Amino acid sequence: MAAETDFLNFALGKIGADRITNIDDGTENANHCLTIWPALRKGILRSHNWNFAEGRASLALNATPPPFEYAFSYALPSDALKLKEYNATTVNVYNFDIPGIWVWKYFKIEGRNLYTNDGAVLIVYVKDVPDPNLWDALFYQAAAAWFASELALAITKDTKMSASLLQTALGVLMPMALSADGQEGPIVPIQVPDLLWGR
Repeated sequence: MAAETDFLNFALGKIGADRITNIDDGTENANHCLTIWPALRKGILRSHNWNFAEGRASLALNATPPPFEYAFSYALPSDALKLKEYNATTVNVYNFDIPGIWVWKYFKIEGRNLYTNDGAVLIVYVKDVPDPNLWDALFYQAAAAWFASELALAITKDTKMSASLLQTALGVLMPMALSADGQEGPIVPIQVPDLLWGR
């Protein structure tokens, strides 16, 4: 993938390392990219509900149900990194469906399966997006600096350069990317009981 190679070379250039022809070309720098980048990319994508990495799916029911506690088992999409919404409800937000009582949506993820008592499951999720052409421009910059910091340790063994690049990624570029991304979606209201409003 040319776009991925361009991204990898962009990061390699930040540390003054030799360019590669692709991630599988067998050179030492390509091998470092192959070892480091896929896991780091997935970790960065999982760290936030990036709009450009949003996917939607109706989950397929597994033939074998869980052995206990839940009635149904569903297979997660192969590219799913993190659940964002479950049956039109934001995940990890308290719901006060019954006044004054916190109600959790009843599901659990184990491995690549989602267990629940619901007979149908629709999800919104953060997916793996390997193609840099589909990324937000600020995410591209932040990911490149973060990746370059890892490459600096692996290739040049320069700890100061690595620390500086990581500081740029996490202290400057990532906050900008998160801020811009957070302004491009609907506001999710936080529901609280009336008693808390009176405090």
